[in-house]
Amino acid sequence: MSDANDWEWVRVLAQGRVYDEDRTAVNRLAWAAVALAASHGAERNGVRRARAVADRFALRARVVRSLGAWAVDPDALLAEVLDESDLPERYRKPVARAVESVVPQVRDEVLRERAGRWVEGRA
Repeated sequence: MSDANDWEWVRVLAQGRVYDEDRTAVNRLAWAAVALAASHGAERNGVRRARAVADRFALRARVVRSLGAWAVDPDALLAEVLDESDLPERYRKPVARAVESVVPQVRDEVLRERAGRWVEGRA
């Protein structure tokens, strides 16, 4: 694969498999890994970093919501969201919507409160 469109095609295909509730959890998790790898490939080949990062945050949040914290660590996800200072405002609101339901699953109380405030500030 050599251009961003090829990588995006793979990402979208894989993401569709992640969202397919009829698939097993292990299968969906494997497709999530493919989607995340394709997102990185797309970014390396021309997709804007902010969009790729926002897509990855949203996908990881979806995996937490549908498969549980065993699949993606909610604390790590929210810490990365809060540390992403370069994310333009136009991507922050969709990311906030995506991670909103993950916030209650964060084990670290300080991080959970901080993430909750961040999400509320973008609602």
